Amino acid sequence: IHLAPHGVYAVELARRRKSVSLSRCAMVRLSGPLEIPEALADDEGRSKLVEALQVLRRGGIEAERPYFALSGTASFIKRRFLLPRDREATREQLLWEAGQLLEQDEEEYVVDTLVTRRHGFFIAARRQILDLHGALCRQAQMGHPGFDMASFALCNALESCGAGGGGIEIVLQDDGESARAVLLRDGVYEAESSWTLDEMTAAGGLERFCEAELGEQDSLRRLWVAGPGETEGRGGLAGLTDEVTDLDPFIGLPVAESARQALESVETPPRAYAIAAGLAFRGLTDN
Repeated sequence: IHLAPHGVYAVELARRRKSVSLSRCAMVRLSGPLEIPEALADDEGRSKLVEALQVLRRGGIEAERPYFALSGTASFIKRRFLLPRDREATREQLLWEAGQLLEQDEEEYVVDTLVTRRHGFFIAARRQILDLHGALCRQAQMGHPGFDMASFALCNALESCGAGGGGIEIVLQDDGESARAVLLRDGVYEAESSWTLDEMTAAGGLERFCEAELGEQDSLRRLWVAGPGETEGRGGLAGLTDEVTDLDPFIGLPVAESARQALESVETPPRAYAIAAGLAFRGLTDN
């Protein structure tokens, strides 16, 4: 379940043996834009979200173990150097650095690590935000929630639909109010940036992100566009790479009729479900 500023997006996947199919997908439009995750702590905002989740349940979305994306003030990711040839020592170093950064607030966060071929990362999520998601689910009569980073969910969606995997690629998520860019190198998460669209356009923020992350020898092979936003100025995006493609997380999946009808809606293109789909793929691997 992706709580976006203007709507709540849900994707339900089913796995039988080694086959994964799209059982349901749905979107509930919110009456006005919400700040996520801040709305979880606001009575009016939370009531709107509870109502949206109840609409999803009445529409047939299963809710035994919903997964939600963490972003904004809910969490952060910090990139660090690897310790040569020692992944366990790298993890210990990352946890130590997280403790140094959080200092006396460390108990207020859940901390995890990610070690890739090129970098180490520590991820911190505020416990209060996790608890607020739990309260939201109880009010909506859903099960205990699971979580993943919004950026990791986008990586999951890209990998699970069989796209990407070679060279440098970026996923640009446009929610209409904000944008997020996630850089992958050979299919592996490497960096991200987010910004509000009132401070900078999607194309402008992406250009700044590329300047910060790409070296002189690097070239952007493909840009994937996700999210419900219109991503104004796609011509500017095309100037960064020859390939600008919508991220359809359902490519190659068998699709149930109810999900097919939802996808045929003009207002909900497949790319709008990218984060929700990535969360659903994460749920399948956890279960």
